[in-house]
Amino acid sequence: MYIKSLISLFLGLYIFGFLINGLTPLKYISLYIAIIAFIYYFIKNKNFVIAFYKNYFLTNKVLFIFFSLFIISVLLSIVFAFSDYLPSLKEFRITFLNISIFMIIALGIQDKKLTKILFYSIIFAFIFDVFVFAIHYIQKNPHLNFSIRLERLFANYFEILYPFILTSFFLFKKKLIKILLSISLLFGFFDLILTGARGGWVSVITETILFAIILIIIETKYLKKVIIYSLITISIFTLIFIYVYNNSTFIQTKFKQGINPNGRGQIVKTRLPIFLKYGNFLTGIGGPGNYQYNKFLNHYEAPKQYGHFKGKKFHYFSDGPFLLQIFYKEGILGLISFLLFSFYFLWLGFKIILNKKIDISTKLLISAIIISFIGEYFIRGLVENRSFKYLIFYLTLFIIFTYSKEKSENSIYLS
Repeated sequence: MYIKSLISLFLGLYIFGFLINGLTPLKYISLYIAIIAFIYYFIKNKNFVIAFYKNYFLTNKVLFIFFSLFIISVLLSIVFAFSDYLPSLKEFRITFLNISIFMIIALGIQDKKLTKILFYSIIFAFIFDVFVFAIHYIQKNPHLNFSIRLERLFANYFEILYPFILTSFFLFKKKLIKILLSISLLFGFFDLILTGARGGWVSVITETILFAIILIIIETKYLKKVIIYSLITISIFTLIFIYVYNNSTFIQTKFKQGINPNGRGQIVKTRLPIFLKYGNFLTGIGGPGNYQYNKFLNHYEAPKQYGHFKGKKFHYFSDGPFLLQIFYKEGILGLISFLLFSFYFLWLGFKIILNKKIDISTKLLISAIIISFIGEYFIRGLVENRSFKYLIFYLTLFIIFTYSKEKSENSIYLS
């Protein structure tokens, strides 16, 4: 059906915009067109769409319940927020609304092309980010003084998209595509190292190890490829790191810091006692953004460190560990519900990987999702706050890649 293909195309463009730094109008225009087209599709096929939703819910009942509990915990934290709840509602809308609309539409159309389109969108987003960040760096730093830092945001995109790039080497058949991806990855490693984001470095290394282990579990015949690719990847990354290290006082400083938390330990030490003494243990001070966080810390006169003044008020950087940030903002209810959802989500992912009846293509896609999830929230999240918006991104991909009714026609292998 033409309308489904059209919706899938614009959903793909939305995800491309969602995963890049820039081209914001493309993201919103694509989503609005998808919404309009889906409304028309829904009117014409209401019973079928509702049946799809019911099937997805019944197939993933526990997963949806745990996720709903987490969303409810975020809303409760806003209802019982420390101060005016309206700014926190705006933060909730910014974090969840558009990506939730994407999920509703994606789960309602049942288009066999959607898996490929979304996967291509992710791959193109990675390539776009690598070269756009590099171009911006060269424009600001034409003499390529590696002691000047590349924009740190790149590390966030890289760690989220990197597992999908690793997966693509086993899904794409054409050598030309693999060469293009290899060149993009080469430049991407340069960009990543130049960000100086040590948490990003550790996250990417961990993702590489996890991917190698899971790949061997999926298919022992990949053992030889895993060894070869791992040695090549490690060697290239090491050579790039040595080259940049020798030509960058900034990277030398970052490397010599080792596991030094770079002020984050002080953030926890000075702010955690205030939250424990005055915060709402059950529902937190209000999330998901930093409005309540700053109001709370200014009210109780937390040490004005690691932030900057905005007028008379101090804006505190929320650079503490991700799970601790959930405890601050959404309380123990938010923390428990997030962990329940996360562990069940990962358990389902590993269950699929170990299921011999499921095709390798699907296993590889699910591997990319769960590895990216772990890298983003449980590795990088050990030292830095993360955004909730990617939760729905991961959840939607997981459901679409796993439970498509046209799975047999939906293979992403390309000749």
